[in-house]
Amino acid sequence: MFSKILFPTDFSEYAEKTLHCIAGFPGVRDVILLHVVKETISPRGGGEIGVALFYEGRISLREEKRQLESQGENIRVRTEVKVASDIAGAIVQAAEENAVSLIVIGARGSSLIEGILLGSVSKAVVRRSPTSVLIMRHKITSGLEGKTYEMFCPMILCRVLCPVDFSPYSYNAVDRLSATPGVGEVILLFVVSRGETDEEIEDCQRRAKQKIEIIRSGLAARGIRARAIVKIGNPASEILKVAEEEDVSVIWMSSVGRGWFRELLLGSTADAVAVNAKRPVIIVRSRET
Repeated sequence: MFSKILFPTDFSEYAEKTLHCIAGFPGVRDVILLHVVKETISPRGGGEIGVALFYEGRISLREEKRQLESQGENIRVRTEVKVASDIAGAIVQAAEENAVSLIVIGARGSSLIEGILLGSVSKAVVRRSPTSVLIMRHKITSGLEGKTYEMFCPMILCRVLCPVDFSPYSYNAVDRLSATPGVGEVILLFVVSRGETDEEIEDCQRRAKQKIEIIRSGLAARGIRARAIVKIGNPASEILKVAEEEDVSVIWMSSVGRGWFRELLLGSTADAVAVNAKRPVIIVRSRET
């Protein structure tokens, strides 16, 4: 899952904090540092603006490359610069060209009051990428010395929230999680969101508990400590709520669930979680999607 990573960087403070996380991901061997220069038109012609930014980007990428190589002895790092009018599209294209297993992107919020929201480029990558995406987030606090960042990444897989809906896609996400080294505790979550009567809701709960227990037992058989939770309500809202209540290190979920058209790369629940979560989120793509 983490063996070959694409990390798009804009050299911001938040990107720098995310860069510190990459070397600690379990199983990482190859990292591609990508900077996409926004295509511009020089008022004097000749592309002077694009050339200047292209040069500056390469210098900054070399510095980040040296920094990342100093953190992991067995990590191979290379850099790439693209000039494009569609930054998200260039990131997705680079991931496909390099056959990476994961895109790691940072999420930046507009303010502490409004919470940590997903930026427009990151949001577009999550929605359009056929490759699995990790949205890295940090806890941001404000004090006398300005903003400080508390990282989730030192033990990103220590407590994983894995929502399931018993679709083939969510089973695929569970299988890939169980095959990823370094997993600590897994919290399986199913949210009952349908039922016209109390009897129907209770029946859904009963059947969900039976199914989720089978998944939990399967993880336990592989030596992974797991708990199962069944909730009632809106799936995205309950996922976000449980993530905070359980103080999870990452939310690990499939990109689409039961009932979605094949051409849609991201379901509404995954989209809502990706945009609004205050924790890192891994959107797992299956071959079928």
